[in-house]
Amino acid sequence: MLKNKQSNYKVLYEKYIDQMYSYGRALGVDEDTLYDLIHDVFLHFFDHQNEISEGEHEKNYLLRCLKNRFISQKRKEVGCEELIETEDYFFQISVSGLDRIEEEEERKELTEQIENMLQCLTGRQREAIYLRYMQELEYDEIAVLLGLTTKGSRKLIYRAINRIRENYLPLLFYLFY
Repeated sequence: MLKNKQSNYKVLYEKYIDQMYSYGRALGVDEDTLYDLIHDVFLHFFDHQNEISEGEHEKNYLLRCLKNRFISQKRKEVGCEELIETEDYFFQISVSGLDRIEEEEERKELTEQIENMLQCLTGRQREAIYLRYMQELEYDEIAVLLGLTTKGSRKLIYRAINRIRENYLPLLFYLFY
């Protein structure tokens, strides 16, 4: 039984470590702390005999646990009971899918333009965009992670996309044509 349980956690770990790492880095967690947090999430499940049901919500559950661990750690560091989430917090999206572009200078320019474009968004909007389009989560999963309703998560993403369109429409044409 223990051997089977270990192999289940190993499969989950290997399946989601990269996505958890990417999300943690986007939250602003340094690399060493991030690996500690990820391992804490899995150790907690293993030690407390918690089961993660297989299916489409595993990733959402693990990302939420990671974020909660990070918030708990920050609370301990700051020494306060409650961290208030605001619309304006740090969330950094790293543009990494551009490595297919052959020309180094063109890739740098495009990366810089996309990163500048994302800076017009609030941290919460960047996180929602990241979760929807880079982690490919559904609106209801994003709502749980961000503490919103499903309708609220749709509205947040819509407003983010709209803000990008308003500020960077010519750049978007350049990127996609």
